Formats: sequence, structure tokens, C-alpha cells
Amino acid sequence: MGSGGAGIVLLFLCFISSLTSIVASLYNSTDDVVILDHTNFTATVHGTENAWVVEFYSSWCGHCIQFAPTWKLFGRDVRDWEHTIKVGVLDCSVDENVPICREHEIMGYPTVKLFAARTTKGDIGSAMPHLTTVEELGEAVTDFLVEKQKTNSGSKSWADLQPYKGAVETLLESGSGAEWAVLVIDKAKSHTAWALLMDLAGYPSIVARYKEADQEDVRRFGTAGLPAVMIVSKDGKEETLNDVGKSRDEMRTAILKKLMLNREMLGKKTSSKEDREGAGDGQPEEINKDKLNYGDDLPDTAFTSMERNDQVFMVDIENAVSYAINHEVAQHKVIKGEELLALQEFLDILVRYLPARPQVHSFLSKFYHYTLNHGNSIEGSKVNEVISSLQSKDSVLPNQQPWVGCAGSESKYRGYPCGLWTTFHVLTVNSVLQDGAKKFYNPLKTVKAIHGYVKHFFGCSYCSEHFQAMYAEDAESSIKVADDTILWLWRGHNKVNKRLKGDASEDPRHPKQQFPSPAACPSCWHGENFSEREVLTYLKTIYAKGALSFRGTQTIPVPPRNRQEKVQQQLHGHRQQSQVLISHQDNKLSRDQSPQNTGSWSFTNTDISLCVLLYGASTIIIMAVYCSVVIRRKMRRRKFLEAYKLPNTADGPKPGIPT
Repeated sequence: MGSGGAGIVLLFLCFISSLTSIVASLYNSTDDVVILDHTNFTATVHGTENAWVVEFYSSWCGHCIQFAPTWKLFGRDVRDWEHTIKVGVLDCSVDENVPICREHEIMGYPTVKLFAARTTKGDIGSAMPHLTTVEELGEAVTDFLVEKQKTNSGSKSWADLQPYKGAVETLLESGSGAEWAVLVIDKAKSHTAWALLMDLAGYPSIVARYKEADQEDVRRFGTAGLPAVMIVSKDGKEETLNDVGKSRDEMRTAILKKLMLNREMLGKKTSSKEDREGAGDGQPEEINKDKLNYGDDLPDTAFTSMERNDQVFMVDIENAVSYAINHEVAQHKVIKGEELLALQEFLDILVRYLPARPQVHSFLSKFYHYTLNHGNSIEGSKVNEVISSLQSKDSVLPNQQPWVGCAGSESKYRGYPCGLWTTFHVLTVNSVLQDGAKKFYNPLKTVKAIHGYVKHFFGCSYCSEHFQAMYAEDAESSIKVADDTILWLWRGHNKVNKRLKGDASEDPRHPKQQFPSPAACPSCWHGENFSEREVLTYLKTIYAKGALSFRGTQTIPVPPRNRQEKVQQQLHGHRQQSQVLISHQDNKLSRDQSPQNTGSWSFTNTDISLCVLLYGASTIIIMAVYCSVVIRRKMRRRKFLEAYKLPNTADGPKPGIPT
């Protein structure tokens, strides 16, 4: 295929990739939420008269995937509240969004934060408790708005949710131009009344207020008659709506029907697609040198066996470690105290027991030393700078690469959580294989370090809480010998698989099941139960250093160790260049000697560019020749006329001379 065809294929693949990323997103422009990111967050949220309620999430987080349908329903339920508050979302798993999430101290997902009117840079918002229903979310929002209005931190454009203490007739005397006054009478702190006022506030023809029922109201309507709705027209006619129901939806429907209003009459249109997408829119480096790292072997030579159906891939481990450091760690505003100790312990076991490539191991070792020697705290904003400063040809933290063993049917499935579980299993197995028989080996150390990372850095709050609960339940009591380390993590993983089976975060193409499956390890099963001895052998087999496949990993050039090796690399490079030149010459000669293929054309981009250039040049030359001929003819005619033209005399032209 010519380079032109290859370009078309590449363009097609990019197009498909973009479509995949759009489909895999938890939210899109069809949802009643504003999609925020690093390009529009400040311009959209800061300085506005309306308040904001924003969900900070991660597209890989299982609980975020579970929560997304609820948040979408909530956005739809309060879509008419934009006069006072808007609903937004921001994906913290996107590299460019990490500084925003760090600035707002997002420590877990999903995190919902509320921002008052005219919020400014430095305001990290108010965290909302973890709520699971649309009704609870709505109540939390109205509580926030009411509190802000009490402290005069609201805006004049907001719906007035403060209790009204005047007469209903006076509501139309404010000069608002409204035709009807609606007074909702209910018990104190009525979320139903507040929500109803928010629903009605967008209609220019209505002024709606909430009155806390007093003794007179109770006598008039009775306790069972609350909430009650009174309507006063512009001409002073007062009416109490009967049988309007008790729910917010029933009362809203009755009021709009009575006043012959519908959503199309709202003073402010609901969000357009553009609005929803945003308004701006020891010596650790010596520990593994001979035991775990791959020395001078090229990565692919470390694994020479045929890949298994349950193959473990280094690329998934590197992706998980890279994301953990670049996102989870870097997202913390300040890392200190217990968090810093947890980070140091986790990096320690990575350096000791992860069978990393030499350059990756070198980076992890340097980063570990940085955390040990940087004092009592580390600013999250400096982590990315440190990562860049530690990168070199012999110290590499790989960029994100396509997942292989942990690839999901969509990008929101599997990925990072799968890679992290894989990393944890590799760490427990290789810690036992390397040091399990030694006297100094502490069986709890690796699992304790993993627990510390999950507790303080793993973004999915729900998942982190469950892991902490498993650890607190029996980790310290059940891990007594080396092999217990491997089996405890395995049991924990299967508990998670059982709990998440059928969950919204489950990949339909990779359903949750007990691991290993009978197909992967028939000897691990005795009827419906596991044989833990066989499982232990199986885990040590698939997660050991020599069992890992390097398919899909980025190529990292191995730096020369000495002058002789450097000279050999230079000579090898010259040989490769010579071979390339010879190959090019042979190809050219074969093309010149081969008969012309009259059945097809094979134009490259260079050929097409040259044709266009020649066509343009030819056009210019032809135009120049044409202009030259025309000008010359005109010049000749003018010279001829001047040569034969005679001046006129006083008696007129001479006879015989035509004029």
C-alpha cells in the first residue's frame, strides 16, 4: 500500500478511536449536565451568579460507573433550576484535569462539591455527603442554597427560598411584572416546598414563595391539608388549590395546569448542547539487581514461552504504576504524615519486589529516595515536575500504553483497577518467591503496604472502604507465614468479584467470576470448592517474574554500561544505516528494471505534490507567454500607426489619403 493509502487508513483509525472514546465516556452532550474540563472550568464556574454542584469522577471507577445513572437523573430532575444552580461533571482520570482535581482536594471518587455564587480561584467548594438517590441529592442542594441565602452569600437572581412572612396579596406589589403569586404553605424546613419554588422560579409570569405554617394555617387547612397552595391573580382574586396532592411533582403539575403554563414558557431555555459541554466550554536500587530485574536481556527475551489464556502482561502493570504515580499520587494537594508514610512503604515494595525493566526500576528507586529525603511533606503540584526531572534514558516511567490483558470492551471497563489488582498479585507472589524463606521476612509487610496505598491514594472511595474493611477483618490475624500473603490477597480479590458480579461496572464481555476458573486451573477445583494448595501453586506460576509477557510494552533503549559497549552500539548503528542505504538502492534498481505495471497507479504524497507544483508552474508560464504575445502585437500595431499617420492641415486632409 502506498503512503497515501496508509494515510487514509491512519485517518480512519483515528476517527474510530475518537468515536470509541466518546462512546466510553460516562457523560455526553445528551445528558442534562455541563461537561467541564481544564479548558472551561474556571470560565464556566468562577464568577457566575448561579451556584454549581459538580461531580468529580473517574471514568474507570466502578462506583462512578454505578453512580452515573443517578447523577444523570438528578441533572434531568433539576434542569429547570439553572436560574439558581447548575449541574456539572469533571473527569479526573484525564491527565489535563489532574491540577483542577488536586486544587479542589479531590481524594476519592465520586466526590460531589457545591460552589456558591461568584466563587473565585482558591475556593475548593463544599463537599456533599455520599448520597444515593435523586431525592437526597435535591434536598442537599436546597439545604445549601437556603444556608447561603441566610448568610447573604446568594444572588439576587436566585429563587428566594427564605420563609415569607407577609400577606400573599403583597407579593405582586414588587414590580416584577408577574401575573400570579403562588404561596406554598407547609411545615418548617420543607424540602418539598423549596423544590417546588425552584421549579416555578423560571417562569416570568409567576412569583412564588414559601410560608412556614403557623397556628392559624393549621386551623385553616389542618395538619393533613399541608402542604397547601394559594394563588393570587394580578386583579386580586385569591384561590386555594384543592386536591393538588402532597408530592412536589403533583403540586407542580396542578399549578401549571391551573395557570395554563408549560416548560416552553420558561424564562430561560434549558441547556443547549454547547452549554452542556461548557460555557467556554537499604540501598533499594541494589535489592533486585540480580533477582528480579531482567539485567541486560531485551524485554521480549525475558519471556519465551507460548502465551496462556490467562497470561499476565507487564504492560498492564506498567500502566497501573504509571497511573498511580501520575494521577493518584500527584492529585493530592499535600502529602504528609500517614499519607507520606503509606506512599514510602508502597514505593519500597515496588522497588523490592516488582520485576520491572531496569529503566523502570531505576525510576521507581529514584522516586522512592525523593520521598524519603524531601522532608515531612510533598506538594502534589510538584510531583509531576519531579517525575519529569527523574526521566532519562536509563530512568523511565512509561507513558500510558494500550492495555492488553486488562483491556475492556469499552475504555470505562477494567483498565486501571484490573492493572492494579495484577500489580498487587505480582508483588505478593514475588515477595514470597524472593524473600519468603528468609528469617527477616515479614509476611504482613507487602499486604500492609498495599492497604496503605488503597486507603490513602486509590481514587474509588467505595472500593477503598471495602478493601480497608477486608484488611481490618482478618489480615493481621490470618497472615502468619509467607504463603498467607498470597492467599489472603487472592481471597480478597474473589470477595470483590462476588460482590461486583452483575454490577454496572462489570464488563459484559468479561463477567466477574471466581478466580481461577475451572478452565484456567482444573486442578484448583474439587467439586464446587477450591483446593488452596493448588491455587497457591497456580498463582506462583502465572505471577512469577519469568511468566510475565512483555507484548505491548514500549521499547526502552538500553544505555551502554562502558566505553567498549558504547563503541559496539555505534558500530551496530552504522551497520544498520548501511543496510538501510543498500536496501533503498536495491529497491530503486529493481523498480527501474521491472516492467511498468499498467493495471494500477501507485502515487505517493511526494508524487502528487510534484504534479501540483508542475501544474502551477506550467499555468504561470502559459499565462506569461500569452501576455507577452498580446503585448507585442499591441506594440507593433501602435508603431505601425505612428509610422504612417500624417498630421492634418488647415485645408483638411490631402486627397488620396484616407482619414
